[in-house]
Amino acid sequence: MPFFDASALRPRRVLWQAVWAAALCLLALTANAHKASDAYLLLERDGDSLLIRWDIALRDLDAMLDLDRNGDRKLSWGEVRAKMDEIQVYATSHLRLQGGQCRLAQAQPPAVEDRIDGAYLVLQMQARCNSGAALEIDYRLFREIDPTHRGLLRIETAGAAAPVLRSLDPAGGPVSLELPGASLAPSFFRDGTHHILIGYDHVLFLICLLLPVVLRRGAGQWQPVLNWRDAVWPMLGMVTMFTMAHSMTLALAGLKLVTLSPRVVEPGIALTIMVAAIDNIHPVLRGRRKLFCFLFGLIHGFGFAGVLSELDLPVSGFMVALLQFNLGVEAGQLLIVMIALTLLVALRKWPGYPRLILGSGSAFAAVIAGLWFCERVFDVQLLPV
Repeated sequence: MPFFDASALRPRRVLWQAVWAAALCLLALTANAHKASDAYLLLERDGDSLLIRWDIALRDLDAMLDLDRNGDRKLSWGEVRAKMDEIQVYATSHLRLQGGQCRLAQAQPPAVEDRIDGAYLVLQMQARCNSGAALEIDYRLFREIDPTHRGLLRIETAGAAAPVLRSLDPAGGPVSLELPGASLAPSFFRDGTHHILIGYDHVLFLICLLLPVVLRRGAGQWQPVLNWRDAVWPMLGMVTMFTMAHSMTLALAGLKLVTLSPRVVEPGIALTIMVAAIDNIHPVLRGRRKLFCFLFGLIHGFGFAGVLSELDLPVSGFMVALLQFNLGVEAGQLLIVMIALTLLVALRKWPGYPRLILGSGSAFAAVIAGLWFCERVFDVQLLPV
């Protein structure tokens, strides 16, 4: 009789490969966790004249052009000014209007403006061109280094009742926008989906909520749920509470009725992940997960709000944008939950699930969230990227 049965180890080997693959994917995601990269482009059109204001985050320009000459991770005005010509050449070469027919010229000297999420370089330009009823925009800023970047465009036309709004993807190629009387383009749904899928801290929080729902504690140990419905209903309750809360603060922050600095929000999000992960190992929330999902959702909503709050929309336009963006967030969230829950339901009867997937996975998430918390509080880099 052989010392071991190789066929019995084969399913275990497959499970280990799945666990390691998931861990490696999660590590790749967490290494890149950061605030979504956005720039704000305002065009004011009056006849053949275009006035352009372009707000670009200095942290993004530094990543592209290495502005921090002394390497102290703090940009001074002198360091920015020393590379101003290079910045302007780079920026203007990555924005083309009407296929290059509208030549951009500086209207005001560049300036730096402090916003709630950091310092931005403000470029003010002007152009004269006959754009007619449509304007073609080819926006390619940071296409070389950051596939997550988006340019948030607002076009105001003299005599138009509502501005034109659009989210610009640097890899998406030129877009043509109809100007007279135009209002909201339907791209904010895609942006909501985009922001939840690249919001790796939000994704990690959802996964921490999902890990224990396929188990029940009984007789002092974890037992797998009998069928998938027993896992879906508790998860549905928690996700609903989380969704209601982040929708509320997303609206309040977007309307600028309540404002919190990212210096508070971003560490707060990391802290919610730590608490959710630790609760999987030791019940610090004491069974009140739905209540805490609501409270945690309030914090996460502020993390989504930056995309809309800076556009300074009229209330009617903002509500449409908010609805589209929030529906996109929920679509992305639903996709994450469906994929993760399907995998976890399939693995729930594996004897190693409580110790390796729930225990080790939650410990791993708590460590990553702890590193994010330290990075965001002390402004240091602990993860490799």
